[in-house]
Formats: sequence, structure tokens, C-alpha cells
Amino acid sequence: MKKILFTLLAVATFGAASAQSWGYAREGHWAADVAADADGNVFATGYSWNDPDFLTYNDNYVIKLDADGNELWVNDGLDIPFDYFTSTNVFPDGAGGCTVVGYSNFATAAAYGLDADGNLTWDSEAWTSTSNNNLLYQGASAKLSDGRIVIGGFNEDYFYRFSVVGTDGSLLSEFEIEADTTGWAFSYFSYRETGLCATADGGFAFSAGGEGFFNLMKFDSDLNLDWSADYDHDPDTWEYGNYNNCLSQTSDGGYLLAASGSGGAFGTYMGSVRKMDAAGNLEWTTYLNHGADWEEGSHAMQVGDYYYAWTQDAGDNSSHAWVLDAGGAEIDSVFIPVINCTWGFGETGMEIWAIRPAADGGYYISGRQYVEDCDQRFTVIKSEADGSFGPCIFNCVWPGDANNDGYADADDLFEIGINYGAEGFTRDDDAIDWSAKLARAWMEEDTLYWYVLNDLKYTDCDGNGIINDDDTTAVISNFGLDHPLNTTRTSAEGVPLYFDPSVTTLEVGMNHIPILLGDAIDPVDAIYGIAFTVTTSSSSVDGASLKIRFGDSWMAGADEQLSLSVNSAEEKKAASAMVRTARTNTEGQGEIATLDVVVIDNLAGKLETEDITLHIVDAKAIMLDRSEIPVDAQSASFTADISEPSSLNDLEAGGISIYPNPVAAGQQPVVNGSGIEQIEILDLTGKQVASIRQEPWPVLPAGTYTIRVTNQSGVYTGQLVVL
Repeated sequence: MKKILFTLLAVATFGAASAQSWGYAREGHWAADVAADADGNVFATGYSWNDPDFLTYNDNYVIKLDADGNELWVNDGLDIPFDYFTSTNVFPDGAGGCTVVGYSNFATAAAYGLDADGNLTWDSEAWTSTSNNNLLYQGASAKLSDGRIVIGGFNEDYFYRFSVVGTDGSLLSEFEIEADTTGWAFSYFSYRETGLCATADGGFAFSAGGEGFFNLMKFDSDLNLDWSADYDHDPDTWEYGNYNNCLSQTSDGGYLLAASGSGGAFGTYMGSVRKMDAAGNLEWTTYLNHGADWEEGSHAMQVGDYYYAWTQDAGDNSSHAWVLDAGGAEIDSVFIPVINCTWGFGETGMEIWAIRPAADGGYYISGRQYVEDCDQRFTVIKSEADGSFGPCIFNCVWPGDANNDGYADADDLFEIGINYGAEGFTRDDDAIDWSAKLARAWMEEDTLYWYVLNDLKYTDCDGNGIINDDDTTAVISNFGLDHPLNTTRTSAEGVPLYFDPSVTTLEVGMNHIPILLGDAIDPVDAIYGIAFTVTTSSSSVDGASLKIRFGDSWMAGADEQLSLSVNSAEEKKAASAMVRTARTNTEGQGEIATLDVVVIDNLAGKLETEDITLHIVDAKAIMLDRSEIPVDAQSASFTADISEPSSLNDLEAGGISIYPNPVAAGQQPVVNGSGIEQIEILDLTGKQVASIRQEPWPVLPAGTYTIRVTNQSGVYTGQLVVL
């Protein structure tokens, strides 16, 4: 499936290799669990939907992704026979499919299998309908090393009951352990299961709670109880289990147990992590709070030589993984680069429902986020192999790709013009190099511009929170970088875009050819911007000279437009765009631009005249609402007399000099030469900064400028560097 950035009701992925971080998100509430098989396929299950109106939904949604996070298939769970099924865990079956575990009819343990293509292969309805394993807190489950699956949890009869399921879905056995329910009349939230994990010896461990303590039970491969241990809460802290996937085994055979607590004079919420050895002896306990009044515990697991713990900011989002050393001391953190909407549940991070290890040493996170439109999303993200993440996962922008189509090209100028003057959030990384940047979503608040339906973080190319002329710098700097120019937009019909037919011959040296849009038969009824490229294959054309200039025209005055012209000398083409900034369409016909083209001197053995063909390609015109206008981009042939010497040379050839050069900002350079008629100052984009006939010069910002001097002998060019 093609990777696309996340928008409303869209799947999103980021990353190009399985060892790199990536993200997947789709409409829905949350992904309850995630797991990967030996081939790198990733499975997740939770609460989602297919219907764009959110009418068809269930909390038994299963997806299969490839190693790069691309969606392979989804199963909405509608084919299973249960009256009602809620999924809690998913386990790969080793053959490309998976087993989904949860509960049916709001309480009873249940499971079913899907093959490699997502088709139902078996279900547990036969034994689920008669089972007494009615779970009060959803339950927890684990797949043992021999393929058996154990489902367990706190039962309605105050026992911890376990169902053992075979690889074919059959019920192999059920057993129970009586829970210590002392204090039940005062609290039952404390008794919920907090995790069930497979152990290296073929058995499993199960954690739950009681009034004032947590409990950990270890079962061998024959499912006999090896040992049981209790761990008292801190005397000043009420502790409780928050999720059912919070227990994991460490490389030394010990265990990590994550939970939540509330304590202190004001009842501050915090996370807790306990480390036990292989025999269940408590090694250490760490409480985590980073200044929030509400910071619940979430999950913990070993990553390399360290322990990572996650807490939920404001009760709902994990913004960081907290890195703990062997003794439980917090020594570092890993930022989760997810930006949410600006209300409700914390502005960064995601709510974590499960953490699972990845084969490369990193990990997968499943849960939910409140991205872009503040609605919930079924989400899976993958870390780097070292446990970190890239600079962004979902809310990524590439400076210069103003329309978020994957390219920095002339089309991007349209979005800048359409949204000209809009203001919003700034971007922390405001550099304009061609790399992914994390940025907060924003839209213009003024409802007058109802057509602004896109996320303007992309259009704010320089990340300063204002859409204006400065954003074109990123487009130009990254123009075509790592992305080819789109060459599929030329229309065979539509409004004509053509060279002035009255120009039929070209002279050696600089030529200026008007470019027209529309005519008396096909005028333009409404337009806001246009982009096109001029190209040629003629050996008599200086490719570096091709430049398209937009000045005052019926489309827009010079001070009412944004324009660019990007030259590719080797390919002998110039790509250009112009967009209005008035936020209204206009209509008309006639000249909109001028092409600069230099015909070079005749070479020995060539004819004195030559035909030169210029092509207009890749044309695209839009109205304010972004709807496209069909454009008939045309070519034209010209006869060039190449027997005369060129009238375009460098300044020295024309006896012209500029001093000093480089020149300090604010200092007046002096142009020496005879018969000077005009001096044009152009920036690196080819945009005219000033046109003067004599000093004084305008104050120029630091940079490199092209100086074009016209005298009685011809046109001469050079460069001026302003320090």
C-alpha cells in the first residue's frame, strides 16, 4: 500500500526500512495490542471502523502490516459467531496468520484464528458458550513457547481463573487460584490483573493486586504454581493496575511490573515500576512523576541494557519513555514525536495500551492518539533499533513541499498564494533543509476563508507561523531535490498557453518572448495561479539563460503576486509558477509572463540560420478553491540568425566593472562603463529586485545577486556579493 501522511480518515506510515521508526494510524479509538512474527509481519487489534461516517464499528478490529508498516489487510471481525467480542491481545501463529484473544458477551474468555490472508480459520464459540471464565477486568493472555495460549483474569466469583487454548482453538484445560479479597467491600479496582507473560522456561507469570499489595504468580510449563509473592504498596500511596499488559520478563529471568499510584498531600498521581528477580524477590521500586498532577503509570520493558518505563501525562498520553538503569534510577528519556490537538489530553505523545519487543532490539507501541482533528486514532508505532524515534512520525513536514504531495516544485507556490497571510503555530525546527520536521497542525481561524481545508503546517515552509513571501525560499532551495518534477500535467485541451505568435525570429543574444494565456475564443473565466515549464533541445540556446519573468499583467500586479523561476541549465529548461495573493480569482486573457532566452554565437560549420523550438510543458492552472483549469500548453518554432556576434557577455567584455565587489551591506557600489542605459538587480531566483539607471542603489540584504547591465553595445551580466 502506498505510504501517505496522516489526514482525516487516512492510513499513515513513515519510514523506509524495518529497522527505522514508522507509524500507522487509522480511524478508530485504540489499538489494544501489537505483535510481530519471525518474518517481520506486524499484527494489531483493537477498536476501529471502516465506515467514513463512523456507523460501522467494533472493538474487534485486526490489521496486518508488513515490516515497514504498510497495511496488508484488515479484518473487521464481522464473520465470527460470537454475540459480542472485544479483542485484548493478538499473537502471530507462525504461518503468516494470527490468533486473536478477548472476551465474548462482555465477560467470557474467547479466541479465534485468522490465516495469512486474514480469513477466519477457527473460533472458540463451542467452549466459550459453556465456560465459567467470566472476567471482570477483560483479562490478560500470553502465548507460551509451545504455542498454547493462556487467558486469565479476576473472575466474578473472586478467583483468578485461567483457560488454556490449543493451537487449533480447542480448550485444553481450565484452572483457578483463589484471590485474596480482603477489603473487597471497600475497593475492587485494586484486584484487576496487570499482566500475563510467557516465561523462558515454557511457563508463564501472572500479576494482579489486592488491598495494599501487588501479587505475582509463577507457573511452570505444566501450569503448576511454582511460587507466589506479594509486594506491599508504599504506605503513603494508593496503588493500582492501570492496564492488563504491564508485566514483562527481563533477560536475567526476572520481571518488570508497571502500575499507577496516588499519594502525597494533594494526591498526586504517579507511575511505579517494580523489578523482581527470577525467584520473585523484590529488587527495587521506582516511582515516576515529572511535575504533572496526573501522571499514571503505563508499561515497562527491557530495551538493550536498560529498562524503559512509560507514564501517561494528564492521564492519557505518554510523551516519553523514561530510561532506568540497572538499579531503577532514571537516567535519560526518549521523546515520542507525536503532536496532538491542543485540547484535552496533552499536546504530545499517545496513550499506550501495549509495548512489545521487535526483532531488531527496538519495540512496537500500540494505543491511541488525538492527532490533527482531535479525534481518536487506532495507532501503532515502531521505534528505531536503539529504542529511539526519528524526528517525527505522523505530523511531518518537508520544507518546500507546501501542498504535501511529496514534491518541492512549482505547484507549491499555489498553496502559499491561496493561504497568503495566514498565521498559526511556529515549528520548533525552523530550518529549511530537505528533511522531515515535526510540526503542529493548524488551520486559519477566519471562517471567511472556508476553502482553507488543508493543514497549513505544510504551507508554512519556513516554520515561522506566517505564510508569506519568505516561504518561497524553501520551495526554491529544495526545488526538485530528491524528487523528479511532475511531468504528467499537460492537457490536450483547455485554455491555450502559448508564445506570442507575432514573435517568429530570434536574434543572437538576449531575447524576450511574451507568454500568453487565453485568447478571444477561449478566455480565462476564473484563475488564481499557474505553473508551467519551458524547455528546448536546441544546441543554439544557452540553457542557463532560460528564465520566466512575471510582471504586471491582467492576472496580477507585481505587488499582488508570488512568483518563481527555477533554471536547470543542463536540461535546458526553466520551471515557473505565479500565484495571486489577493485571495480572489481573476479573469482575462493575454500576456502573463516573458521568457528570457539567449541564442549563442554561430560555431564553425553551422548554418547561418537555424530553427529553434521551445516547448511549454507541465502546465497546471488553479482557481482559489484549488480546482484545476484545463490548459492547452503549446510549442512554437522560431528562426534564429546565428551569424551575428552575441550581444550578451560578461561585464568585463563590455568594459563594465563594479567596485567594490564584494560590497558591505548598506555600502554603495559603483558601476563604471560607458553608455549605460539600465542596471537590473536580480536575486538568485531570477526575481527582479530593482531596476535603476543611475545611483543610488537600493539597500540590499546579504546575498549573491545577478547584475544585468544594458548599454549601447548589448546586454552584459555579472555577479555582486553583498556581505
